[in-house]
Amino acid sequence: MSFKNKVIVISGAASGIGREIAIKFAKLSANLSLLDINLENLKSVAKECRELSESKVFTLVADLGKSDNVKTVVDLIKQEFGKIDVLVNSAGIARAGDIKCANLLEDVDNVFNINLISGVTLTHYAAEALIESKGCIINIASIMAVKACKGSLAYNVSKAAVLQFTKCVALELADKGVRVNCISPGSVKTNVLNNVLPPSVDIKKFWDDMIEDHPLQQLTTTDDIAHMAVYLASDKAKSITGCDYIVDSGKTLTKFGHEY
Repeated sequence: MSFKNKVIVISGAASGIGREIAIKFAKLSANLSLLDINLENLKSVAKECRELSESKVFTLVADLGKSDNVKTVVDLIKQEFGKIDVLVNSAGIARAGDIKCANLLEDVDNVFNINLISGVTLTHYAAEALIESKGCIINIASIMAVKACKGSLAYNVSKAAVLQFTKCVALELADKGVRVNCISPGSVKTNVLNNVLPPSVDIKKFWDDMIEDHPLQQLTTTDDIAHMAVYLASDKAKSITGCDYIVDSGKTLTKFGHEY
């Protein structure tokens, strides 16, 4: 499989799932536009991608929570490449807290702004380019979009919104030849979750114990998610739109036990 001459735009590309998706597409000769707010991490992943491929890697440091920034970003990408073939909305953050949390309203604003609004805004400004290329959109949601658990209210609800956003846009753009799908990862060991664990939690033990909650006795990896993203962006998925692909090592088959 090759994505030579295709332009892949990835938000949240500097770490975790977004980074792995960028690396996977680099190996498949895609031209990349990598977006993130973390300059140093973005430089690192861009360097790795350039070492893997002779295709162009274009990086933009931007706060995707601000709509004016997003419009500028999309304009710059179109100036650089002339087109957009695939948009991967992977930017995401998490905050711990329930309905009684003192910081709930602030957390909801911040989490929704990155997890949902940045993707909505990127999709809005990139839509015409994607229609021209008959391209596709891949959103990163979570199994928390469909499974309730305690302790991460803002994150869970934001991801449920991403899932519905996927379905709505898939329906709206289907007759334009643009496919829109969603990947819902399970428990993936990234800093998004690590950063919300209380200081008292032993992170290694937390993840070791988490394995026991999965029927396949393994955690989902960033590589697993990247493989799914490549599949959904390829012609092999040409008849697939409006779907949510759960990649979770069977986690949604069990009760959700870990609270923190």
